[in-house]
Amino acid sequence: MKFKNLTVLVLSGVVFMLAGEVFACRASRDMKHNFAVNFESAPPIRVYGDGDGSTILPQMIDKCTESAGSFLMLSKGVYMPSDVSDVADISLDGDLPDENICKIENPIFSKPMDHNQKKSLVKRQHKFLQQCAFVTVAEVNGRPLRYKANQDYCKTTAQGPSMVQMEGEYCFLTINPSYNLSLTMGLKPECANPEKMKELGLEFGDIEAALNSYVAGDDSGLSPDVTAIGSSRYRFTLQAPANMMELSEDVGLEAPRFPTTYNAEFNIGDLQFRQAGEERVDLNMYLSVDNKQPLFCNQAGLCTAPSAYNIPVAAEVEVYKIGSQKTTYIDGWNSGGTIQGNWQGLMRFPQQSIDGFNFVKGERYKVVVTMIDPFEDFYIYLNRAEQFLIDLKAANGVAGLDQIQSIQPLADLLGLPRLTGLPHISSGDLNSDLDMSLGYFKKLGATRLWPTYYERLCDPSHGQCYLSGKQKFWNRFSAEFTVGEVGQGGNFDLSDIRVIKESPAGVVMNKQVQTLPRYRCEP
Repeated sequence: MKFKNLTVLVLSGVVFMLAGEVFACRASRDMKHNFAVNFESAPPIRVYGDGDGSTILPQMIDKCTESAGSFLMLSKGVYMPSDVSDVADISLDGDLPDENICKIENPIFSKPMDHNQKKSLVKRQHKFLQQCAFVTVAEVNGRPLRYKANQDYCKTTAQGPSMVQMEGEYCFLTINPSYNLSLTMGLKPECANPEKMKELGLEFGDIEAALNSYVAGDDSGLSPDVTAIGSSRYRFTLQAPANMMELSEDVGLEAPRFPTTYNAEFNIGDLQFRQAGEERVDLNMYLSVDNKQPLFCNQAGLCTAPSAYNIPVAAEVEVYKIGSQKTTYIDGWNSGGTIQGNWQGLMRFPQQSIDGFNFVKGERYKVVVTMIDPFEDFYIYLNRAEQFLIDLKAANGVAGLDQIQSIQPLADLLGLPRLTGLPHISSGDLNSDLDMSLGYFKKLGATRLWPTYYERLCDPSHGQCYLSGKQKFWNRFSAEFTVGEVGQGGNFDLSDIRVIKESPAGVVMNKQVQTLPRYRCEP
């Protein structure tokens, strides 16, 4: 059976493929790869990331002893604009399935994104990937690669006995149990020109893609005997010319430049409170995010918008109890993540535990989300978490210090949120686990050059934009509610809900809602 799409779980920025419990080969979990395409520079295609001279580290595949005689299948796909951020689908054929039984109930967006818009976006981005991207496979120990030179869905170009360049929907190699393979994706230089963009109908912005690897029973492309073993995430930044929009500071030809206008609509999303102990309540929280705003085009017919690019999303979250005489502060923390360009849906914040607290049935509470500056908020969120891990690693190396005991989850110190998907830290191999955890935060998408500093902050519901750093906050929204019984799903029922949204100029929304926006699948 020919694959059409692949579902992955995205927990706080970490990608987990849905596959069998026992992998036929071992694939490395590498960092996200970033390419910038700038027609005004030479060469027009560059890699950017953490520090000068960043390179694309390949995905490594080895330990294939149990898969001798099977085939390694490689496929490229684009991330589809799903309705929730913690579950992402990868389109392998450029198609977006018709709307299914899952949807956002009670959406709060000013202009809900049309399904046909999403379908067109996926088709155009996938066409770019198939026509412009290639995969290079190399056996790092020099062993010869075995593959068919003529494949139904793949063009192969030998680069020597132990290296091959592959282009197409599905590419196959015969597995040698001794193989130690490296996989990288690259872009053809001939695609880095305005004419190709117009031909493909692409706008300047970001494209989120994946290189997926599988073990297959045969090389027909139709076999149902397929096991997913790995996925590498790629970001292709198609940089707009400086005469089309305000861009970040020019720090050299090798550095991409990003929009300095932040233009996205935000509001409260689902609030899922669950009792997690005698005096502890866990909160799974979602924000309503609309990063799909109208495009503008130049005379040459090339289009872009700040919302076509990925954005950081971070904020301060506070919980209050509303009494008859006063409002009492309960807890607060910083949280965040990243959202891809041209995306609209419910963004999940990392799970947060509120310790020393119990809900009281019938009492009224409030959750307030405050956004001050997207650049600073995001780095406050990342830096607090990373610094905690760095300090912990340094303390572990101090002579005479008792061995640090197992910590799971990483929380309670410095207000660090409990992050779903964060690796366990055990005293058995603490430094290794800490390195893995530090790498986790890099997977959230931050690089040396992104996110950039934003000068103008815009939420379409505000009716105007604001200059960064000129007000106490630029966006604030809250939900007030009464707590009821524990529902069938284990979460507290919320009733008498009021949603309030403020800009620096005043209240832009104040209304009663039956339920908050939530993602539901009909049985």
